[in-house]
Amino acid sequence: MSPPLPPPISSFTPKVAILGAGIIGLATAFELAVKRGVPVTIYDPAPMGRGASWAAAGMLAPAYEAAAEEGVHPHLFDLCLEAAELWPDFSIDLAHAADTDSGYSGRPSLALAFDKAETAAMHKLARALDTRGIAHEELPPATAHLLEPSIAKDLIAALQMPTDGQVDNRAVVRALIMALQRSPLATLRSEAAPLRSEGGRLTLEGHDLILAAGGWNTAAIKVEENGQPLSLVNWDPALDQIDCYGGQMLSVAHGYGSPETTLRCGAIYIAPKADRVIIGATVEPGVATETPEPDAIAALHARAARLCPVLNDLPVIETWAGIRPGTPDRAPMIGATAAQGLFVAAGHYRNGILLAPITARIIADLMLCKPLKELHESFAPGRLCTAA
Repeated sequence: MSPPLPPPISSFTPKVAILGAGIIGLATAFELAVKRGVPVTIYDPAPMGRGASWAAAGMLAPAYEAAAEEGVHPHLFDLCLEAAELWPDFSIDLAHAADTDSGYSGRPSLALAFDKAETAAMHKLARALDTRGIAHEELPPATAHLLEPSIAKDLIAALQMPTDGQVDNRAVVRALIMALQRSPLATLRSEAAPLRSEGGRLTLEGHDLILAAGGWNTAAIKVEENGQPLSLVNWDPALDQIDCYGGQMLSVAHGYGSPETTLRCGAIYIAPKADRVIIGATVEPGVATETPEPDAIAALHARAARLCPVLNDLPVIETWAGIRPGTPDRAPMIGATAAQGLFVAAGHYRNGILLAPITARIIADLMLCKPLKELHESFAPGRLCTAA
């Protein structure tokens, strides 16, 4: 039985095409079709939800990823924190619509330090959180070991971050697809969108508005003009600012004494799920491969085992590589492009899962002519052309 339709939002309801079925495209379709009563069509020639969204670890980490990072968008942390606050309700809404669990966990994460450099980085993060008034707690090693006994005994310091949780990203992607399949207002098409250019204006038959959400391939989305395929970047040069960042990961089976807490140390994270423990991740600028490299995976495994020695003894279940989309300021493009009727939501770097609900809300507000917060406006794609 199909769920009831939401009430009409206005006398005119646009028909929206979404190009890309990763978590950003799927979450925006969910916001529009399921929550706001807007008909959507999602186009993706690749298997839906199986790109960067599938390869991720589901980290919801505004503090660790954005509070003390240098050279990033000045308001990235604020957007990440707002997104983290949306996740509990987003998870409930999604579970209700899809009739399945999304694997959300708000349990605090622990940042760990085992040497002087890691300790200095942790103190820098703690000072940044102090400045912003964000809850956190510096823990002595004995307390950290009580919370997570699997941590190596030579721990120097730990930082508990209540803002930072996690979700099973694969469960979320599956739930979004299920919810959209149940919605009478959503259509999922396993093909490229038949975009056309008529007098220089983008068109897609049967649709009023278009969202480009193709991850690192967003700029390469094709538009037919006079029988020739052209890149979407011709309609807004800001899209050319999206680059690729490879990442390799692995998962191991649960076992006696395996970690139950999300752990961070430098670029390493350990993310326990219901059926596995994920270890990630490398960051490889300019690398666009989905083939894991055995030596890199082995080094990653060894570095994680430095944090939790038990990981050495647990069997590896899976190894994989993914491709993150990033921008020069490590923040997403969210907003209207230079082309009439074309919007973009891409370039989320390491925060795609975290930022999915807030991205969906911003795009839906824009498409429905709702006023935006100044914070949300600051992530418009035009900022990157200005910077360049």
